[in-house]
Amino acid sequence: MRHLPKLAKAKEELIFLQEFIVLTENYEETTLQQQIIKRYATTGSMVQVVAQLNAERQQEGLLPIESSYVSEVIRSKPNDPLHKMVRSHYMKKTRHARNRPSYSDTRYY
Repeated sequence: MRHLPKLAKAKEELIFLQEFIVLTENYEETTLQQQIIKRYATTGSMVQVVAQLNAERQQEGLLPIESSYVSEVIRSKPNDPLHKMVRSHYMKKTRHARNRPSYSDTRYY
């Protein structure tokens, strides 16, 4: 069972979530980057963002996008408050994978 937070912490979380909901629902999608930010904010999954956008792009006869491009857009310098929230969440979510040393970094002596 989840523990109950202190009242002040619960109020802070509520305000944050309300702001996130308002920003996400009112976010304009005029560019591809803005579409990526809004889709990631609503789904929380890069795989779903790529799948949704590629399905739409295929119907319009455009080239598909790759997940590396979606990741690059999310990790780029935030241009607006929603992008800042999404980037912060993404960086926390992927911290474990970014801190892991790659096999090319390991040296054998």
